Amino acid sequence: MLTVLMATYNGAGTLPQVLRAYTGLRPPAGGWRLVIADNGSSDATARIIDAFRGRLPLSCVHVARRGRSPALNGAVEHALRCSGDGAELFVFGDDDAMPAPDWLCRLQDCARAHPGYGLFGGAIVPAWRERPADWLLRLTPVGLTWGITSPDLRDGPVYPGLAWGANMAIRRRLFEAGARYDESIGPQGNSYAMGSETKLNLEIYRSGNPSWFCPAARVAHIIRVQQVRRAWILRRSFLFGRGQCRLVVPAPSVEWLGVPRWMLGRYLRDGAARARAWLRGDRETLFLRSWEMAALRGYFHEAWRGRRKRLPRVVITSYSGELGGMELRMAQEATILGANGYDSVLGLRRFPGLAAWMQGLRAQKLQVRVYEPPLFVEHWAWRRWNLLRARLTGAWRLRRLRPDLVHVAFCWTTYGASILWLAHQCRLPAVISVHNAFPPEPFSAWQQPLLQEAFRSVKGVYAVSASAMKHFLDLYRGMLAPQTRLAVIPNGVDTDTFTVSPERKALARKQLGLPPDALVIGSVARLSAQKRPQALLALFARLAPQFPNLYLVLVGTGPLEGRLRLQAQQSGWQDRIVFAGFRQRVELLMPAFDLHLLLSKNEGFGIATIEAMACGVPAVGTDVPGTHDILHDSEGGLLLPPGDGDAACQAVADLLRDPARRQRMGRQARLEALQHYSMQRLEQQLRQFYAGLV
Repeated sequence: MLTVLMATYNGAGTLPQVLRAYTGLRPPAGGWRLVIADNGSSDATARIIDAFRGRLPLSCVHVARRGRSPALNGAVEHALRCSGDGAELFVFGDDDAMPAPDWLCRLQDCARAHPGYGLFGGAIVPAWRERPADWLLRLTPVGLTWGITSPDLRDGPVYPGLAWGANMAIRRRLFEAGARYDESIGPQGNSYAMGSETKLNLEIYRSGNPSWFCPAARVAHIIRVQQVRRAWILRRSFLFGRGQCRLVVPAPSVEWLGVPRWMLGRYLRDGAARARAWLRGDRETLFLRSWEMAALRGYFHEAWRGRRKRLPRVVITSYSGELGGMELRMAQEATILGANGYDSVLGLRRFPGLAAWMQGLRAQKLQVRVYEPPLFVEHWAWRRWNLLRARLTGAWRLRRLRPDLVHVAFCWTTYGASILWLAHQCRLPAVISVHNAFPPEPFSAWQQPLLQEAFRSVKGVYAVSASAMKHFLDLYRGMLAPQTRLAVIPNGVDTDTFTVSPERKALARKQLGLPPDALVIGSVARLSAQKRPQALLALFARLAPQFPNLYLVLVGTGPLEGRLRLQAQQSGWQDRIVFAGFRQRVELLMPAFDLHLLLSKNEGFGIATIEAMACGVPAVGTDVPGTHDILHDSEGGLLLPPGDGDAACQAVADLLRDPARRQRMGRQARLEALQHYSMQRLEQQLRQFYAGLV
């Protein structure tokens, strides 16, 4: 059984001709029925429908809410109350579209031949009541203007936007699953946003139901006399522009007056070109430029009424003083969100090396802004002045980024709280990511009320490790609402980029000036107090006499670099210590290591640890929160007792003397990185965390 659905409003001018064509239809296997939704017609439509009841398997429903989309939804609801299987076709026609006698049979045959497809479109040819001038027909987009689809298109898969409402079929099961027309779009009087069936068809396609074009299933669309007039066509372009504003998200760009700047520039250029065409008497160029300008005016009309479709924007920001694991995670997250239906923006404070890093991020098509709000929770000095600045201009500066949700990355106890307070002032929802295990420090009388106020907007918190979450909740649990979403989402590593590679190992050792048969301890970390590089140099100095071919490679920069170089000289082992500096692509260096060593006094997680594991390098670190979360039950790594230099030295020496053990650990490290820290796993966890928060 096929069900044909049609909406009509004051269709008496074309409906008799259309229904006569329906009486000539060849019945498909299983039969067919026609459901007409009368959308409150005030002409002779009702009498015409009654006149055909005995000649067609016809039923009529009355839908009071004006608009083609509400009317068709009413027809769908009526049809679903009748029995039918999920593969049955709901076929859509128009009150001005006359079907060919074999129309339904062709659609049925096509659907049976392609069971994996959910949407089927057919050919729509014009039935002119007055043919337009040849030049006008040649220049007018016939699909957008008159819903015409050429029968010359090949029989095969098709873009769903080319299935027009006068001739398309959708499987019943998709409507049983909840598919409906968007009732805010589509014909509803003289002024509306076009695109009701386009939106429906695209949603069906995105849900895994591809489209097929069947040129043999043909209808003739009656084109009225007024519909070939230049003014009507330009009005149609305006309605199309309104629909584009609702349906299409333009690429991120600078905006003026609430719309992309390039659109305003194009409108001005088209206006100038139209003026030149008018002066030259060039009617074709005049029409084309007028059509483009009408579409842009329609877009502006919707945008300025606040109906512009855009992706939800997440601004990811933090208190940041240097480039480290937290900043890299923020960039990762921006990339993942951008690939999953969000418009993500990184808002960063200036720090050494930021300009070069921003340039690299922009080359990856990430949006990056310098964002430096006044700090009145984190800093004691000038706190009252900074709070006044925040009250006067802080909210305005944050709103300039146009966020729908603010993500604040906390690197330490209160570092990021001023931004959180500003998000609350802007009435914006916020989420927090926790990137370190904070000590239980008490809040001052100045900080306490500001933090209480800031945390009112927090909708979710995730930490990069269970330890980081525990320490955070020990501080802030009383400030979080009971319904706040909590999650542990570890950092991720691109296991296609960080990989086991003998070729990279040989090349990296050559570039670093290391012998091919050297034993190499590597450490990728900032040269700052948290990472304890002085302890690493001291450990190396104790190991070097035992292993004549042992080298140490320090990858990273930081405030302790000068002091560390001096320490290396004083140890007498400077010829076997390599300061590699900051490297953008550490995946090219890590395969050169036999061990990766991190002696941090605390960690939120430690991206370098899992990056080394992904490269098949055993990871060794002090048993502190963050590193413990990764390595406490790992067969690919080893935890060292913090504060016990002798035990740490002995454990590393034993590992260096046992190449077979290192090889086994390297294989297991790679496997654990794939199982627990892949980017696919991170993406899935972030999707689940953000779902419903914006």
